[in-house]
Amino acid sequence: MQIPYATEVLSFARELVRRPSPSGQERDVAALVAQEMTMLGYDEVATDELGSVIGVLVGSAPGPTVLFDAHMDVAAITEPGTWRHDPFSGARVAGRLWGRGSADVKGNLAAALVALGALRREAFTGRLVMAASVGEETIEGLALGHILRRMGAGAVVVCEPTDLRLGLGHKGRTSVVVEARGRAAHTSRPELGVNAIDRVIEAIGRLRAVAPRRDALLGDGVSTLVEIVSEPYPGVSMVPVGCAARFERRLVRGETPDTVLDEMRARLSGLGDVSVRLYRVSLDCYTGRTFTVDDFHPAWVLEERHPVARAALRGLREAGLPAETFLAPYSTNGVASAGAMGIPTVIYGAGDIAAAHAVDESVRIDALQAAYRGYQALARALTGGMGRG
Repeated sequence: MQIPYATEVLSFARELVRRPSPSGQERDVAALVAQEMTMLGYDEVATDELGSVIGVLVGSAPGPTVLFDAHMDVAAITEPGTWRHDPFSGARVAGRLWGRGSADVKGNLAAALVALGALRREAFTGRLVMAASVGEETIEGLALGHILRRMGAGAVVVCEPTDLRLGLGHKGRTSVVVEARGRAAHTSRPELGVNAIDRVIEAIGRLRAVAPRRDALLGDGVSTLVEIVSEPYPGVSMVPVGCAARFERRLVRGETPDTVLDEMRARLSGLGDVSVRLYRVSLDCYTGRTFTVDDFHPAWVLEERHPVARAALRGLREAGLPAETFLAPYSTNGVASAGAMGIPTVIYGAGDIAAAHAVDESVRIDALQAAYRGYQALARALTGGMGRG
């Protein structure tokens, strides 16, 4: 069967957008992805225990394994009544694809999956792996790490919106909980108790006074207070016995769970009954599996002179596409491949990250077509050109 690949990208992307897929509810999208891989002639198509769909293409000769990753889940819908087009319409209007996930990242999932499936086997060596992963919006890196431990890879391409530039790294991310214990008392006699909120307020002040760590490439780390909850909640006529504040931190290279916690504990030294721990986050997969992990994801950078970066840039140039690099301001599944596992990783895709998670999310259709060409260029370059300058 002759497949019109150029139009298949948009057709498939629209079908993906029309299927809601919040984290843990990707089953319908996974079935569509597996069907598309089979239709395109992938040599192997499988679904793992988390629910990620993995397709394998085998080249004309032995060579490296290059894995392309695009997540199937999407962010929640906000302000549904204000969208110009229904969030799950997959509308094609004014040269753009509209809907939740169009930019982040179902458009790029479609472009990469079709692009790899359209490659002639003589165009690459080794193996190309297309991973449609689950749960990235809840725990970035969890599903991709699971896939990589099974499949292995010499290089990874994370399909995220980069405006068709080549991303060579980004800050990491973690959530840290500061907890205080007090002593309960009636609010008519607060002097008989110890207000845990007061202790957390003091802790917040101390932590906000800490100078951010600085990275020559990634810039300054960032710490943002995102949540405060007292105990009991809601409180009625009782001095709070407990209080917890959660900070989200954007990390630079070299920061580890121990360095983050040690730094915060040192700043809170002498403040009674206050503790610090990493936030625990859970993903309930549509397959029935549940994973609970520390919410810590390290920063990473791939040097531009690295063979993988040089091969990727050369491949994009030879395809007549922009060969510009940047460091992403957001976090991706690259925290697993590059940050935790040390696998050379790049980020590439159509779209502007400003559209992600926003009302009226959309992506330019011509950019998706360019991303299709870019993914093919990266597949050829990284399977056959990692050793050349």
